[in-house]
Amino acid sequence: MATEEQKKKRLDDKFELKPGLGDYEYDYIAILYSHAFRRLKHKTQVFFFPENDHICTRLDHSLYVSTIAERVAKHLKQAGVDCDPFLARTIGLGHDLGHAPFGHAGEKVLGNLAKEIGGFKHEIHGLRIVDKIEKSNGKKPVVGLNLCQAVRDGIVNHCGEDPATEISPVEEPDLSGNTSPFTIEGCIVKLVDKVAYLGRDLEDAIIANCICEEDIPGKIQVLIGSKNGEIVDYFVDDIIENSDEIGIRLSTAAADLMKKLMEFSKEQIYEHEKLSTYKKRVEEVLTILYNHFLEVLELFADNFTEYKFENSKLRAVEIFGEFIRKRSVLYFDEEKSVFPTSELLSQKIVIDFISTLTDNFVFQACSEFFLPHLDLER
Repeated sequence: MATEEQKKKRLDDKFELKPGLGDYEYDYIAILYSHAFRRLKHKTQVFFFPENDHICTRLDHSLYVSTIAERVAKHLKQAGVDCDPFLARTIGLGHDLGHAPFGHAGEKVLGNLAKEIGGFKHEIHGLRIVDKIEKSNGKKPVVGLNLCQAVRDGIVNHCGEDPATEISPVEEPDLSGNTSPFTIEGCIVKLVDKVAYLGRDLEDAIIANCICEEDIPGKIQVLIGSKNGEIVDYFVDDIIENSDEIGIRLSTAAADLMKKLMEFSKEQIYEHEKLSTYKKRVEEVLTILYNHFLEVLELFADNFTEYKFENSKLRAVEIFGEFIRKRSVLYFDEEKSVFPTSELLSQKIVIDFISTLTDNFVFQACSEFFLPHLDLER
């Protein structure tokens, strides 16, 4: 069982909370006001560039997971399980901060581009976001939100694509991203992540005319329902009834239905022809952008550590330069031994930068790079 000391441990052990503010409240606020969280509103959940305002974004999904996780934790606490609903809420809010633009399609592209520097997984990158990429405040050159270990652990070990329907905390914290969380609250988020996206993805697929309600398997419609709220309620009630201090789990019947729903979604939604076409475009655009930003760094190679790109007439290049400038300590001091050559360091910088971008900004940057922009005097 995780101790409070383990759960509340921070990278900066000299950190002092403001009076009246709890550890997880601080972390929740830090995530809520972070730039990374704000950008989720323009990052893909499943469907790219939706014209319908009701299609789910990565921000919507994060709020759903946060709310559902808190709901589950509250019920389990009332049943005698030692868990903190606010911690579950906080982990849920921050669990997808590491997502690239264009959701899992973008993640796959960045993973291929980053093979030489360890690849790219949004869970592991989420930890990098809160520890190193996100700027804590304007006073310190060091970056990072300095979150509690329990929140960081929940982010890096949440993997919603894991088919497991029974998740128990590991004995010791492991921030490798290859295990289960070490807290009950983290385990709640890991299972609830699937609950939050399965029902909503069905509704979005119907809105996007990828499937019809009649396409949903009859067994699922009869036993669960076909609406997002019905699906969430069914699985949440089952989790609450079958979980305890040992682990978070679904009943055998509910686990079977979740498996069938995940298989249906994979075949009929995530691999739908409409999405496949967009995925090809995503690969092309992100690859072009990646190579172009590497070229930008090469152009400034003689002045690399000065990271001053203000003379560029391109907004995307200026923002790129500002991104590096704010993280100069990270890239040019702290990570010298991790990425010993300028080539590897350049790759890491570009991957980090592109991962932070919204879908919209990716296309804006491509437009700046490849469409003519004439400065005409009047």
